[in-house]
Amino acid sequence: MSKAIFGGKDKITAAIAQVSPVFLDKKRTIEKAIEYIHKAGNEGADIVVFPESFIPAFPYWQQGYNDPSIDWFDVHVKFQEESVVVGSKDTALLAEAARQANVHVNMGCTELDDAVGSRTLYNTMLYFDRNGNLYGRHRKVVPTNQERCFHGMGGGGDNLKVYDTDIGRIGGLVCWENHMILIRALLALQGEEIHIANWPGTWSGLPTEDMTYVDRESKNPQSYNTSDVEPAIRAHAFEAQTFVISACGYQPADEVPDDFPYKDKTNWDWANGGSSIVDPFGCYVVEPVYDKEALIVAELDGTMIKAAKNGFDLLGHYSRPDLVQLSYNNTEYKHLTEMVKTSQPDDEAALQEIKAQLLELTSKLK
Repeated sequence: MSKAIFGGKDKITAAIAQVSPVFLDKKRTIEKAIEYIHKAGNEGADIVVFPESFIPAFPYWQQGYNDPSIDWFDVHVKFQEESVVVGSKDTALLAEAARQANVHVNMGCTELDDAVGSRTLYNTMLYFDRNGNLYGRHRKVVPTNQERCFHGMGGGGDNLKVYDTDIGRIGGLVCWENHMILIRALLALQGEEIHIANWPGTWSGLPTEDMTYVDRESKNPQSYNTSDVEPAIRAHAFEAQTFVISACGYQPADEVPDDFPYKDKTNWDWANGGSSIVDPFGCYVVEPVYDKEALIVAELDGTMIKAAKNGFDLLGHYSRPDLVQLSYNNTEYKHLTEMVKTSQPDDEAALQEIKAQLLELTSKLK
């Protein structure tokens, strides 16, 4: 059994495509994704990561039954029609781009359920390898806040799996799943070497007028540093001794069509990027990049994982399974299951034996 890091490579190159989608236009957004997959390949990247629900766009807008019915109706139907279907031309195009560019692709998307009869949408992360195989799908287990108007909850099976690839062991979580302690632990305990975290942007976590947390440079109490993204990714990197590739969404308001009914009712300010890469000591390889499209590329050094585990090894000298263990139900439940048929005596000998037993019982009763 190999104990090599990064599939035996000393270093790998990671990229983040912090780019805006073509708003609610799946075809053109996939075309843009393919462009950046090839750019990442040309930069020598081994893996390129896209933000949360990049295809066809993250649902930043608030929407509910109190809205004008025609707006509610049209937007929900549009969102379904423009969402990704696994096993269709959508994923075939992305897979072929990954193959041609010779790069692993992790794609954030809103996914239309491929189950027969279902029209539920999921906040999904898709994994493609450099040979063009779609080898993993993660559906966010709990939609956050207004996402619950759009997305269903991901389930069991392989939904929370770390994958062993030619560039190392890769896992990932969507947005606030990165705060779900036991879910993070489940991935860490599977030996992650690369953790992917994707987000819709960066935000101020709470009203900050009277808070003491300020930006180191501007001293502005409304700064990005009040966001929960930074502590989440840095903590997981250190605790799991893994690199974290954090891809954050970017959606300029001026790229949202004027006829979109919720454009003027939405605060687009936090769709501002903030993508970064963190090493296994919790330090930045690439500090957050804000307010622009960018292909962020960095080299990851596998010896950093070895050095970090020398100090804190979650799966070694800092583990205590005799005290604490994690139980995970990976059952994938289905609507229809076949009943298990009980065996029936169908041969003559068995029937004769039963008749003899009945006769014996009858005689005793007499």
